[in-house]
Amino acid sequence: MSTWSVGGWVPGGKGWTVGIAWRESPEELVGLLRHHGLTPDRVNNVGTAWKAFRDFLAQPVDGLEPGPNSDADGFTIQWGRYSWHNRLPSLSFTRQFAVDVRGRWKETDWYQPEIWQVSLDLVFADAPALADLGRLNVQDSGFDFSPLGPERDHAIGEAESEVQHHPMLRALWARTPVHSAVMLDRAD
Repeated sequence: MSTWSVGGWVPGGKGWTVGIAWRESPEELVGLLRHHGLTPDRVNNVGTAWKAFRDFLAQPVDGLEPGPNSDADGFTIQWGRYSWHNRLPSLSFTRQFAVDVRGRWKETDWYQPEIWQVSLDLVFADAPALADLGRLNVQDSGFDFSPLGPERDHAIGEAESEVQHHPMLRALWARTPVHSAVMLDRAD
């Protein structure tokens, strides 16, 4: 048994000893993609990319808003045709963090954590089977903020079911992206 760890792959590892720093999370996702045999900017298998992202979703992250009900760590799967992808079919696996910024917060009357997202964006060539992708009733699985462990695993399974429910999304999942990228963006 081996596990992915902050320092890299650890043979015989039993799990996480330390969470990854939230700012280093894109590099961690890149490492997991590579571990699964993928090139992050040229992903050639959506199913394998999803396996790497699932591994990423199981990792604890440091520097987030404390508290069990803080919605500090969540995920979603998004699909559609967006202007930033030239209206080509796209699929994104996104993990969202509410980052604890109390140490540098200046306002005394209120506080707001920063919201950041790490995503694996997959862009596909246009195809007749994907013509109505931007017209589906829903464009994402919805954010889920279940804690790591069995609750997160269940939520991931629900998101997978959502994707498998739509024939067009199954068709998208089966295609090879023409471009991919791991991104870290502020979302608030």
